[in-house]
Amino acid sequence: MPFQPLPDRGPDKIHLSDVGLLLIRIAPVAIFSYYQLGSQLSQAIEFIWDGREWDLVLQLDEKGFPAAAILAPVAIAIFTIALLGVLVGIFTRINAFLLTVLSGFILLTPVILSATLNPQATTLYLGFFAGLACGGGGRLSLDYALATRRERRRMHL
Repeated sequence: MPFQPLPDRGPDKIHLSDVGLLLIRIAPVAIFSYYQLGSQLSQAIEFIWDGREWDLVLQLDEKGFPAAAILAPVAIAIFTIALLGVLVGIFTRINAFLLTVLSGFILLTPVILSATLNPQATTLYLGFFAGLACGGGGRLSLDYALATRRERRRMHL
């Protein structure tokens, strides 16, 4: 039996499941940003501008990572940009994949981002971000809005 595409019914209305997916997208980002990333971001700024000691750089240096002074700020910058991307829903799958990889790195390498981040919480974040990497941001995201806009333009041409 050949593949039969679904008929185009136009843009679907937003359902309750879309609101749930939006909350699933926003909650882990907000919690991770507040509890884990906030202190590291302020320490990264102090490390870059004031040259202060940063515990994350010392941890990465103790583990034998090359150029820990460059790796730590880059990792925190990637975390920040990817979390913002997931929050607004732009390039959600790519950003969620980056967050999955970084969360897996934190889980497998005993690096302490904050006192509240234990392996169970890291595994939970890993699951959230992996799910978003597989499923995308849903209808309440910029990805969907831009794709819908592009489809409308193609139909009018």
